[in-house]
Amino acid sequence: MPRISEAVKQDHALINRAFRRLLVADPADRQPDNFIWVLNRYLMVEDLVVAPALDHHIANGGERHRRLSDDFDSMNTKLRHMQKYDPASASFESALQAIWVDLEPHIREETAGDLDMLEDSLSKADSETLGKKYDDIKELLQRPYGQNGTPDARTLTAILELPREELMVKIGIAGEC
Repeated sequence: MPRISEAVKQDHALINRAFRRLLVADPADRQPDNFIWVLNRYLMVEDLVVAPALDHHIANGGERHRRLSDDFDSMNTKLRHMQKYDPASASFESALQAIWVDLEPHIREETAGDLDMLEDSLSKADSETLGKKYDDIKELLQRPYGQNGTPDARTLTAILELPREELMVKIGIAGEC
């Protein structure tokens, strides 16, 4: 069973690969849905598992929880903005880069600090329990789309537009986290 830091770092790597593939793709052939889905799913799971764990287990965790929520809101807004552009346009690439401007320091800060502090405050069993919860919620979000599936653009837009609390109710995990 992965520890919480391992589960999160696996998602960081997945997001980085999806971003790089999208960035280097021929503009006429860009398919942004996978990147949007991988990032949005990560943001939701992090908001449900990592942020509350930081809040409860580390000093100044409430402050970090608020910053993670701000990151979530900012990146979610930027994802919705990016969806407005044709993937072949220069505006799309600018919007994609704007997401990375927020995302790269978020990942770096989380990897170099938050996750280490969280691991230091947890027993191995507690970390593995959180890692399982992280993976279980991620799987629950993935289930309707299959192992490697990505929601279609219409579904992605609907997911991005829903307030977090309403989305969690719709997928049946409100109050569990």
